[in-house]
Amino acid sequence: MLHPLRPLPYHVAVTSILERETPKAFAALGSAPAGGVELDQALLRSTYRLDPASHPEAHAQLARAAEALGVTVPVELYAGESGGRPNAELVHVADRAIVVLTGGLSDLLSGDELCAVLGHELAHHLLWTAEGGRYLVAARLLDAGETDARTSGEHLETARRFRLATELYADRGALVATGSVEPSVGGLIKLATGLRQVDPAAYLRQAAEVDLTSGSSGQTHPENVLRAWALQQWQLDGDAAEERVAAAIGPPLDLAALDVLGQDALRDLTRELVRQAVLVEALRTPESTELAERYGATVPPAPSPLSELSAEDLSALPADTRRYLCAVLADLATCDPDASRDALAAAVAVATVKRLDKDLVRFLSAELGLGDRERSAVVSAAGRLLASPGGAA
Repeated sequence: MLHPLRPLPYHVAVTSILERETPKAFAALGSAPAGGVELDQALLRSTYRLDPASHPEAHAQLARAAEALGVTVPVELYAGESGGRPNAELVHVADRAIVVLTGGLSDLLSGDELCAVLGHELAHHLLWTAEGGRYLVAARLLDAGETDARTSGEHLETARRFRLATELYADRGALVATGSVEPSVGGLIKLATGLRQVDPAAYLRQAAEVDLTSGSSGQTHPENVLRAWALQQWQLDGDAAEERVAAAIGPPLDLAALDVLGQDALRDLTRELVRQAVLVEALRTPESTELAERYGATVPPAPSPLSELSAEDLSALPADTRRYLCAVLADLATCDPDASRDALAAAVAVATVKRLDKDLVRFLSAELGLGDRERSAVVSAAGRLLASPGGAA
């Protein structure tokens, strides 16, 4: 079921972090421009204004999209004179919604498809003016960071994903404007291919065959198959699809491409894994507890049996992330130079509870040079720990 358009959870979470971490910059970028004489003159010089009397169908679809989305500012429609491929673009100002069409777009689309494309552009206006323009400020901060060589990889990845989330949000505006996924998808494909006849249902079947588990590789826009898939998910499941769509933008815990949300999530996951690991007696040396504190984990005052560790499946995490978590467990098991094989066995037992045992055994074999006999001994010892009274098995 469709609901009124609102920012995606990714927008909300990232914007909250940026506002908290950079309050002065956030406040400084908070003002949005209003349309004035200079903008009007620029439009008059470089576009053809689509007057309602001369282009009633285009304005009917614009009004339809504006009403469906709840856009209350004046809406204006222009055709760009530069030619090029069919496209539509919002000229953002706070007090008007100005859409410029290029490349003969209105002649390429059906009425419903044009409504969807216009709904997409009007959705950009809604996002940039929502909550006093907070999301526009977040986008500006992220864009500015991309021009600074000192910007961390996590912030660069966040900027990329924020743009992808923005386009998916706008696609949802197309869906709200028309109430149907087919014209929204049809408009996407026509703009991408220039074809006058497309089959949205066939493209949705095509999108369903694509493996989206690795997330979008797009820089400014998600791939069209992902956009079509997301539209169908939202039409079918509404809010229940939010988590699936968010994962399709990018895996949250991919060490090779962390954003700021993934960075925070991985930090919390690491601290909790370390906290539970040092519950086990064999991993509670002075060196390991000191290391646990450096990770930021709260060291429990007393040991506990393995059965008190929370079972979870971390095996589905990306390979680089699993390797990192294995390195953390290996650090805890080997930070004491006098540690025995029992510490390695305890680490493997903890990894088994977390479904990381195969990854950890491979890691220990590669990093510590364990031979077959020693590796088998460690795995057997871990099995005995898990099977003992109070163990996890």
